[in-house]
Amino acid sequence: MAVVASLFAGGGGTPLFGSTPKGVPKDPYGDSVLLSRRQYRLELNGTPEQWRERAGFALRRAVAQGSQGPGETLSLSVSAYRGLGLEGLDELARAQGWHLDRKHLQFGAVVLKPVPTPH
Repeated sequence: MAVVASLFAGGGGTPLFGSTPKGVPKDPYGDSVLLSRRQYRLELNGTPEQWRERAGFALRRAVAQGSQGPGETLSLSVSAYRGLGLEGLDELARAQGWHLDRKHLQFGAVVLKPVPTPH
């Protein structure tokens, strides 16, 4: 029983159940397969400012987890930005050096690429 409880509490040791790699901050909205109470409230009646906070945190987390090699892309789940919309997400991503790749939208997620540097 304690093992099952620890899996859903984020202590399971696998990414599926919410463990976080070293150097990557824990998601305050929850990072397990189940909705946290905070994410549930956000889904029900989150404000645009709350969605911007959520999307910003998810984007910073994705950048921290991904490698920064040339041609590298990030994928961000729709649950992280749904209340902000694609335009808001693109604006937020550009402020962090990324942009929305509209040619490679995925079902349930978006693909982000680094903003090209001027030569």
